[in-house]
Amino acid sequence: MKNNRLRLLRPPTLCALCVAIFGFASASSALAQAWQFEPVFKVGGESDDNARLSTRTDEEVNLSGLLLDARVNIKYASPTTSFSLQPRVVSRNYDAEAAFDSDDYFLRSDFRSRGNLGTVGFRVNFEQESVRRAERADSDLEIEDPDEITDDDTGRVQIFGDRTQWRVSPYWDYQLSDVSTIGAAFNYVDAEYDDVFSGLLTDYSDARLSLKYGRTFSNVTDWAIWLTGRRYEAEDSPLETDAYGVSAVIGRKLSEKTQVRVTIGFEDTDIPGSESDAELVGGVTLTRTLQTIRLLAQYRRSVSAGGSGAGSVRDALNLNFRRRLNEKISAGLGVRAYQTKGARGITSLVERDYVQLRSSLVWYLTRSFVIEADYRYTVQDRGENLGESANSNQVNLWFVYQPKTVPKL
Repeated sequence: MKNNRLRLLRPPTLCALCVAIFGFASASSALAQAWQFEPVFKVGGESDDNARLSTRTDEEVNLSGLLLDARVNIKYASPTTSFSLQPRVVSRNYDAEAAFDSDDYFLRSDFRSRGNLGTVGFRVNFEQESVRRAERADSDLEIEDPDEITDDDTGRVQIFGDRTQWRVSPYWDYQLSDVSTIGAAFNYVDAEYDDVFSGLLTDYSDARLSLKYGRTFSNVTDWAIWLTGRRYEAEDSPLETDAYGVSAVIGRKLSEKTQVRVTIGFEDTDIPGSESDAELVGGVTLTRTLQTIRLLAQYRRSVSAGGSGAGSVRDALNLNFRRRLNEKISAGLGVRAYQTKGARGITSLVERDYVQLRSSLVWYLTRSFVIEADYRYTVQDRGENLGESANSNQVNLWFVYQPKTVPKL
């Protein structure tokens, strides 16, 4: 059923991919004189009083351990081209609970090239992470683009092993006139789990093709119509779910630093053996960027795919807020909250309520040395099917070394 799936690669091949993406971007930027190379090294400690979000107090696992985080931010910018690449490794070591130790690998990349009439670009994201972390929605205060907030986690964090996942997203826009544009975007997600998850989590792929027509009303208002087609395939399910949708998007600049985007539409899900079902999708996103404040607030309703073997309808609230209090201290607040239900013909085992509240404090000792502290309170309720709710308190403390950014020679 998935003969054409993008095969998932392990860390050695990931390194080769980094080189390939880096080389492609370099070749596309012949006058590459604006490269930046930013290594970041972090050492920290973690404490979580219910690391597996167990509903039974006698099964709660209290983890305390050492964390190591190494990443490199590679960036390039010119009047027509932008590129970023971030390979990252996170190692978690828990002396008292060695079964939870893990080495996690990540890659984020983004390339965009703008011509006189059109724009072309792509994103490639890779994650090889323990299921305990990968299937738990965490508030990431570094995300500034609302489209990068994922919605495919299942909350099934009580099992060991890894999830390996790719996200590939090429896109294209073309300027038809001073006020109108057309475009296309393709989003492909492919996830693979360790074999121990048979019957609990299943490999899956989710492919979505979108076509756009957009028009600008004024300097502050624009709108677009999107047509989408989608296919979701799960390894352990004989069903292939197709979906088709249409949505309207209106964007408006409330000020030079504040923007709002409203989306409303329908997605018609076609599951073999059941009647098709049109779900209302859409949302509202507000972004505000000032010299000392960054805000992203979003409500989103979507039909999401995941490793449960079935799609679900998700109502989600996402909030990222960061403020620089003074030259030495900044603070942040994050919220990830959602409610899921099964679409027509899908088991109710996908239903759950989830809330995570995060607070963060950053102290800039010097230009290169930083101390970060954050606290996360997480609640998950799977309703009557799988018992009572579970909650956890997680505290992280990081010591960060980030040398001064140096230009590429």
